[in-house]
Amino acid sequence: MPVSGYLISVCGWASVFYLTGAIGLLWSLCWFTFVYETPATHPRITAEERREIEEAIGTSTSKKRPSYVPWGELLCSPAVWAIIITHGLSVFGFFTVINQLPTFMSKILHFDIKKNGLFSSLPYLGKYVMAVASSYLADHLRHKGTLSTTATRKIFTTFALVTPGLLMIAQVFLGMDATWSVAIFTLALFAHGAVTAGYLGNGLDIAPNFSGTIFGMANSLSSFGGFLSTWMVGALTFEDPSFHQWQIVFWILAGTYISAAVVFVIIGTGELQSWNNPPERKKISDVAQEEGVPLKNEK
Repeated sequence: MPVSGYLISVCGWASVFYLTGAIGLLWSLCWFTFVYETPATHPRITAEERREIEEAIGTSTSKKRPSYVPWGELLCSPAVWAIIITHGLSVFGFFTVINQLPTFMSKILHFDIKKNGLFSSLPYLGKYVMAVASSYLADHLRHKGTLSTTATRKIFTTFALVTPGLLMIAQVFLGMDATWSVAIFTLALFAHGAVTAGYLGNGLDIAPNFSGTIFGMANSLSSFGGFLSTWMVGALTFEDPSFHQWQIVFWILAGTYISAAVVFVIIGTGELQSWNNPPERKKISDVAQEEGVPLKNEK
């Protein structure tokens, strides 16, 4: 964001899209060149490295995975819906902040484009720091036996969501001050980074065989948060872009963040679900073969 603000002021808004597009293409080239599906298919690692990686992530090419998704059990699982609902509410708050923060800083705090880019980037830097630090701390507490998996996920999720919720309430009363606003948004996204150690890792706890499916569902539903947040802010501030209207936005964000934490605390869990290892179904060919075997006559 600091670079984007500088580029816009010097080269115009189109330069940001050229730069980010070029970086994306370069990253894609590196990704397709150096990244492989599994350690076993990578051509440039030793057998020792492969074994160490597979042991660390609990994966082996000889380990049989379920051949189907138990949709009935998955969709009826409270643990799954705890992740989906919490993620949806959390992402709605996050999208609102990242998409609308530059607008608030420009229209209400009257930052110029360079300052806007610089100050808008501070919260994200804090978020990444917290994501790494909280993940390390969560793993340490679990491995030491200080906290159970369920307690770890709920504590970090609560911290990551209630803290921004309370800070949004503070923003309602202090948001007209530029210094307070920058500090509040920075602290809010800094705290929100702890979701990495909270519910974001929960899919691997409850159903490691289907964690991708669970988060595919969660991300699909939560993607509507980007649309809804933009629509909400536009509906509230388009005709009357005053701080009073932004206060309504902050109240909504506070309620959203805190509601997300409450949902996960009530129905979230870190326990492995029984449907993670569903019984294998017989293949059609096997069933047909069995049906084709004649019964023996009993004498």
